[in-house]
Amino acid sequence: MRNFLVVAVVASAAAAFANDHHGSLGLTVATGGDVVTAVGATGASDRGVRIPIEIGATLGLFNRTELRLAGRFAPGVPPLTGFGGAIFGGIRNSLGFDQWKTFFDLDLAVHVAPLISVGVRAAFGAQYDFLPVMGVYATLGAQLGGATSLRLSFELIIGIQFRTYLFD
Repeated sequence: MRNFLVVAVVASAAAAFANDHHGSLGLTVATGGDVVTAVGATGASDRGVRIPIEIGATLGLFNRTELRLAGRFAPGVPPLTGFGGAIFGGIRNSLGFDQWKTFFDLDLAVHVAPLISVGVRAAFGAQYDFLPVMGVYATLGAQLGGATSLRLSFELIIGIQFRTYLFD
């Protein structure tokens, strides 16, 4: 019986470690769909669907909070031509410690192509950590911004996060 208790305590400690991103350094790779409406001051427009490819990094600051920095390259789906490019920086705050977590992202969004805009990105999602160093996630989000254009977009993003615990 004593051996069983030792195994149970060790297993529960390993499970808690697996679900806590505190001190982690992460790499995210994601794709999905982005419905965009942007109108520039000169009359140029960017309306349609884009398929973003996102690569990012995360840094786990606290038990539930990660800093996030990501770049997106987004080719358009015909009839939308050209490519979109954006950089995002902000926080991801988790609402749980289990393997399944819900979270929200709040980012500064800087779009540099095809029209320039700076604004906010807000997203809500769910993540499943199937290994201590790896998880999959999906987000639904919206962006609103302005500069040389006024931009409104809605997105569905699906990705994977790889983590290492260098700072723990």
